[in-house]
Order: sequence, then structure tokens, then C-alpha cells
Amino acid sequence: MPYAFAAAAPIKGGMKTKTIFKNQSQKLHAAFMKAQNPGKVLLVPVDFAKQTHYAFFCDGYGRYLRKPFTLRNDRDGVDYLVEAIEKTRKTKDIRSKAQVVIAGEDSASYTQNFMLRLAGHGYVTMQVNAHEVHRQAESIDSSTDKTSLQAIAKTLLNRNAREFAVPGAYKQLREFTRQRRRLVRQTTGIKNRIHTHADRLFPGFLAPKSAIPPFSHASIQLMHGSFCAVTFSKKPLAKLQRQLERLGVKNAAETATALKEQAKGSIPADAAVARTSHQLLQGELDLYLALERNTALLDHEIARQLARTPAAFLTSIRGLGITLIAAIIAETGDLPTARRTDCINAYAGIIPKVKQTGGPESEARVGGKRLRFNRTLKDYLPQAGNHLYLHGPVDLMDDARRRKASGKAIETAMARRLLRLARRLMKTHFIYLPDHLRKDGDETDHAQRAGYIVESWPAFLCKWKRLGVANEAFAKDSPLGIWRNTAQEIYEINLPL
Repeated sequence: MPYAFAAAAPIKGGMKTKTIFKNQSQKLHAAFMKAQNPGKVLLVPVDFAKQTHYAFFCDGYGRYLRKPFTLRNDRDGVDYLVEAIEKTRKTKDIRSKAQVVIAGEDSASYTQNFMLRLAGHGYVTMQVNAHEVHRQAESIDSSTDKTSLQAIAKTLLNRNAREFAVPGAYKQLREFTRQRRRLVRQTTGIKNRIHTHADRLFPGFLAPKSAIPPFSHASIQLMHGSFCAVTFSKKPLAKLQRQLERLGVKNAAETATALKEQAKGSIPADAAVARTSHQLLQGELDLYLALERNTALLDHEIARQLARTPAAFLTSIRGLGITLIAAIIAETGDLPTARRTDCINAYAGIIPKVKQTGGPESEARVGGKRLRFNRTLKDYLPQAGNHLYLHGPVDLMDDARRRKASGKAIETAMARRLLRLARRLMKTHFIYLPDHLRKDGDETDHAQRAGYIVESWPAFLCKWKRLGVANEAFAKDSPLGIWRNTAQEIYEINLPL
């Protein structure tokens, strides 16, 4: 019997209903419970396309109420679908719009406005995972719009779906952080190409031990214009010194002398090669500067978005910056609402697969790579775990050393602990405190906690000042601002901005 028929009745006395279906959608479950009879639930699976969608109607038993039909991806298409739904509701005596469930595979950008308009009409809008839909397909060798719709409907009957993601703080943060990730990758590629051209024109100019730090402001400006080893070797020392002073280089005289010596010792490029590399280098530099400006703007906006969420308290952990915290939280979402930390660990791909069979006396086999996980999150979490091991608070660094001595993988072990800390900080709306300061005690503990807050405040504030959003992050109505005002009153301390 499909699960849709065997709805679990609520348990009296306030106890939470438990079922073996851990991944079921509570929103979809509520629609079936409200209807009480699966025949009074209207399911509308939609196979999305850029111009023309494909859909049909069925009830909670999987019986067709309307055979597959097409609708356009525009305002008229939404109106047509709403009109068809309302006619079916009237015919089947489905009284509440909360018993109408519209769902499709993970929405692309061209379907978001369509689904938002339907959600505005009061219907339950859901998303189903494409992998789960593929598992429900009757034939994995061939697929049509009709078979896709049937698979979506079966996935809904199993209540394996999630609510359509209405744009919010975490979704906006994800768009910003993922765009920044793309820009960083593009910047890395451009820097590699700049290295190629610069090494032809002035070998060693971008080396780590060069007279000018590579990719500094002065380095970028010097590569603009007539850039080659011959030009620097012939340029008068006084003129080169004045140029470096205008670019803000410290010890300009010594740097100018070292740069000329470095240029004289370099092998000049062939004239034809130099002309080609010089022209290509100027274009790469323009792209590099444009990407750097866009990345800086994204960093500022990411900090502003993060400051509006409880995840801002994670920046109080030493060793973790705003950008890294924002990238992690953008992928996990609101951690306090997550069911279990184990689910988040599996989603992040930082715990191994477990396989156990052959009876209870048979031991479980642990190991192997997970096939389905968030690869972006798996990239960031071990980075954060390594930061905690190298630069984190003293108690976390000590814990990491103990884990390393016992043979555990530091990055993933500390990443799992970070997720537990993140849930706690976001739930309590308080900054990170060492172990010995977390429990309420006598006046001595109160004074020590106050002392720790005052001591850690400058570094905490500096993270937000560096991106120019300190005043907004600690505004009176922001999570950090509310904490700051409360902490000053309770502990009788001053935390100046």
C-alpha cells in the first residue's frame, strides 16, 4: 500500500508523530491530514520547459482527474492552470486550496516566477528531486513527458518533496556566494594567463621573491603601459623611484634599485613575441581588475546579507571569516530548523557510507565515497575545519590536536563540530564562548565571561569593519546589535563601534 493511503494519525498528548519516512515533507503531509481522505487531495505534477509545460491532475490515490495537457510559461498559462484547478476543486468538492499540491522537478530560473505566482494563489507549491523522480520512473531506458509526470506524481504520493524555495535571506546569500565562487575561479584562470605573458616580457617579475609583491596594486599598475624588462633596465633610477612613490610603495629607493637590477639580469623577449604578449597582457589585466571590483562588491553585499541572519554570530569564532561562514551557511540554510546534524553531515559529504548486512552479529562496513552530496559545501567545510585547527580558539585547537593524535581526519572532524556549534550559536543568538564559560555559575564566572567578551570584541568588530558594514551589522534591530546592547547591560561593559 503506498504511503499516501496509510497516513499516520496524530498522537494525543502533544507527542510528535514519528514514522519510518524521515524525508517526508511536513507540508505535503499536512495537506493529506487536512483532507483526511486521499481522494480529496488534488495533485498537479508539472514537467517544466522554457516555453510550454506539461501537466495532469490526479488525486491522493493516484487516480487521473484530468489527462495530460499543455500550458504556456506565461501569465496566460498561470491563469489557465488556476481556472482548471478551480473547476476540478468544485467538481470533486475539494474545499481548501491547502489540499491542492503543485510540484515539479527542481525549478530552473525560467520557472520560478511561474511557481511564485501559483503560490500567491494559496496553493501548496513543492519541488521534487530529479534523482528521486528518476528512481520512480517505470522505465529507466526511455523517458517522455508523460512518464516524467507519472514519476513526479509517484514521488508526491511517497511525500518525498520539499517546499518551493521562496526567495529569502538564505537563498539570496546562496546566489551571492555562488557567484563569488565563480568569479574567484575565473580570476585564478586570468592570473595564470597573466603569469604566462609577464614571464615572457619580464621573467621573474611575478615571482614570490620579486622586488614588487605579485598582484599588488603597484604590480598591476606597472604591468600597464610599456611593460618589459628592457624598459625597466633603461628607465632612470630617479624617475622609477618617483613612480613607485606615487604607487604607494614603501622604501621606494631600495625597491627601484632592486627592480632595475632584476630587469638587467632578465633575458629579453623576441620583438614579435613581446608585441603579441604585451597586447594580450593588457586585455587580461582589464579583465582581472573588473573581476576584482565585482568580487569586492560581492564581499560587501555578502556581509550585509549575513548580518541580517543569526549566522552572523558564527563570525565570533576566531579563525573564521565572514566570507567563509557565509558560503557555508548559504548552502546549509537555517541550521536550527534542520532535523538532525547527521543529515547535514551526509548532505555535506563529510561522513562515509555505512553498509551492514548478514544479521545483527555482522559488523558494519564503513568507507567509500558518497555519490550524492553538496560538492560546494564539501569544499568549504573542510577549509573551515582546517582553519579551526590552525587559527581557532584555544579550546578548539586543543581538541583538534587530540583528534589528530588519535588518528582522525582533522578537517572533517572539526567540520562536524563546527556544524554543531553553528546550530547552537544560531539558536541561542550569542557569540562563541570557551567551554569553561558556557555554564552559568557564581559572580566569578560572570566576571570572566564579561572579560572574555571585552577581550575578543576588537577582533570580532574588525571582521565587519574590514568590509565596511560594521554599523549595519551592529544596528539596534539586527541580531548582532541586539546582542551587543543586551551584553552591555547585563555585564556592565562598553563595546564601542
